[in-house]
Amino acid sequence: MERQNVRELMNEVYLRGRISHLYGNERFGSLTVPYNEIVTRRTRENGQAKFEQTVETYFPEALFNNFTRTKGIVQSFREGDYVLIKGYLGAYSVQSGAGFVERTAIYIDEIEHDATRMEQMLGVRGLGGRRPDPANEIRLEAKVSGVSKRREDIYEIRLEVQKDGRTYNVTGMYFRAPQGLDQRIRLGDTVYVIGAMESSRTEYRGKVYFSQTFVIQEMATQKEYAEKYQEAEAAARKAETIFAQKAEAAVAEADAGSAPVAEEAENIADADSEPAEIPTP
Repeated sequence: MERQNVRELMNEVYLRGRISHLYGNERFGSLTVPYNEIVTRRTRENGQAKFEQTVETYFPEALFNNFTRTKGIVQSFREGDYVLIKGYLGAYSVQSGAGFVERTAIYIDEIEHDATRMEQMLGVRGLGGRRPDPANEIRLEAKVSGVSKRREDIYEIRLEVQKDGRTYNVTGMYFRAPQGLDQRIRLGDTVYVIGAMESSRTEYRGKVYFSQTFVIQEMATQKEYAEKYQEAEAAARKAETIFAQKAEAAVAEADAGSAPVAEEAENIADADSEPAEIPTP
């Protein structure tokens, strides 16, 4: 029996920015690439609602281990370096009391020194000083393994993701979720997700701690994707049909317009073929 290749579900993370923290060894370690985001919050003042914009700084942490393709990270990179990271979303377990707690994390697949915008445009090192904007984007094609409704517009969603034959169960928080989300998704459904890794800062006994949360920004089900794909295909076929009909009509109109010309040319040709009449003296 032939072995069939099974397509692996999408699991991609893109981080871009400046390293603020790096530690580890050849076997494992982590680095942090902070980024800023403009956040709009609704507040109330004197009984009136208003919206305020603030800048939040997040500190996504990316882990590297034996599965990381780029080797020698601790020797090749330093704090302050601008980097571009391609990774994936995974999870690991830590002991907590008598049991274990599973944490969602970003893992590095490949990392490289990032170029300036001028270097990227011209392909030559040593030019320009402006850097690309920091980025933190997570793209997943995953299976739903759990749904918990925290509030009307807040859900905690468990997702089963894959990477290189390995399976991870990750947790995402969906804030400002569409109304009735729990009616749209079921256990085992395949969903497409765009999100980011956000962090919160806390202090305990004089030490600063950062906790990370995978935040879902957008989600679409496989059924919704299939419906929209079929609508797009139907619209494309309709457009092709209309174009073909217009083309046929244009050709028919051109043929009809050229008929009198062809008839006149035929009459001239017939007249030329008749013998000329010789006048009598």
